[in-house]
Amino acid sequence: MSGWKLEDVESVNKENPNTFFIPSLKERSSQKKGDLVRLHFLLTNPKDGEPRAERMWVEILRKKMFSKKYIGILTNIPVYIKDLNIGDEIEFEPKHIARTFIKKEDSRWLEIEEKKALVSKKCMEDNVTICWLYREKADKVEDSGWRMFSGDEDEEYTNNPDNIRVISVGYLLDKDHTLLEIVKSEIGSAYERENKDASWKKVEDWYNLEE
Repeated sequence: MSGWKLEDVESVNKENPNTFFIPSLKERSSQKKGDLVRLHFLLTNPKDGEPRAERMWVEILRKKMFSKKYIGILTNIPVYIKDLNIGDEIEFEPKHIARTFIKKEDSRWLEIEEKKALVSKKCMEDNVTICWLYREKADKVEDSGWRMFSGDEDEEYTNNPDNIRVISVGYLLDKDHTLLEIVKSEIGSAYERENKDASWKKVEDWYNLEE
């Protein structure tokens, strides 16, 4: 019996649309030879202290003829799954692709994608979106400097650390693609919008970089 199986991330996304994000079906279905995609390898019988899955990258070798299936090779070394090794061939479908690797020459590439942003807990609620954000100088390597809010928070709310979440910029982009060009902005930048359907507007002269 195999010690793993691939997670159907499409189903997980449908069950948790506001908290679990995946690339579009078009993007997942149009990967080419040499592209990297991340799959979730579920442990069949995880032991105490082991994760439910190992999230690893697979390099695509080819797409099967007359099929949606891809053939690729594992590029990571599994830690917990013992019957899987780096270099093994993996057969999978678009429904298994949790993340695609964006190359530097791609217009969607973002240097701070893996860095963190401080986000108001309100922004993660159903039917609530980010409508106010600014970027300050980060004091940690892993910090992007971005601070994001729904726009309805008062000072008391934002000063309470229990109301702030530390979230990767890439995760936020999966949830809201309109942030892509915004988060490329320099330190001191700020933007606002009235609602999720409105256009972003740059806020001028709001922040003193010398402070």
